[in-house]
Amino acid sequence: MNNQRFLELIVSLGLLILVARIDGRQQSPSWSGYYLQNDTHYFLYEKPKPPTLGNISRNPFINELETQDSFPTRIINGTRATCGNAYFQCSIHFEGYGICGCIIITEYFILTAHHCVIGSAGKYRIRAGTMQVNRGGQLRDVKLIVANAGYNDYTMRHDLALMKVKKPFKFNSCLRPVKLPSPKITKFPSTFVVSGFGIASENAANLQKYCRIVKVDLIPRAQCQKKYKGTGVKIYKDMICAARRYKDSCSGDSGGPLTHKGVLYGIVSFGIGCARPKYPGVYTNVKRFIKWIKKCINKY
Repeated sequence: MNNQRFLELIVSLGLLILVARIDGRQQSPSWSGYYLQNDTHYFLYEKPKPPTLGNISRNPFINELETQDSFPTRIINGTRATCGNAYFQCSIHFEGYGICGCIIITEYFILTAHHCVIGSAGKYRIRAGTMQVNRGGQLRDVKLIVANAGYNDYTMRHDLALMKVKKPFKFNSCLRPVKLPSPKITKFPSTFVVSGFGIASENAANLQKYCRIVKVDLIPRAQCQKKYKGTGVKIYKDMICAARRYKDSCSGDSGGPLTHKGVLYGIVSFGIGCARPKYPGVYTNVKRFIKWIKKCINKY
């Protein structure tokens, strides 16, 4: 038997084994493998699925916001952002997929939500200095993640983390750090701006490639707690509530900024649904963590 004939027999035997093992799955387009149909050989390869956060909290009521099966759900309504009003905005990419928003703090550090931390630093990249989620600007690998140790995935308290990039960002007109609020402030602004890379509605499927901004109103904590009455969600002093009917951030904007005149007051944390008048968006109160942020930047 010559070598060519022997090789053909080996290949045929292997194909027969594969056919025997697929057990009726030949016609499933999601299955990866081999099948034979009408004397034609087919090899199927399932496209890799983007990473998801799954349930962001152990509190089932908080998880009601997750109205889609996978990341991301995004900013609702709003207008196109420009370098002039979102120069501190950045996006977090995990294994090549955009999963969260983030905020430029220094040339090395970005701030985001703790629940955006789903893997090791080496799997993350940060894109900044562009109003498009997958194009332009500056792309940096993440060197280190410093997640707040007080984070509680049931109450969603202390929902913030810092990421340090390997190479510093180069500041320009489209990329500058946000200002941090004074820890001594006693009164918040009555309105804020939220920015992020969004979809048009809660049930939309496709990610918009451009950064968008929306204006939202401060909701007093006591009033916010009343709106969440009966849901099992408690609004703590280290949280800020903000909303405007039909204008809100969705869960995919997690880690993004809540600002007023270039000062960062909040980090997008959670909310039940998107732009639902009954349930305001909830943000981590940055003022409460100024000392922690500065300590981590100086230490690392």
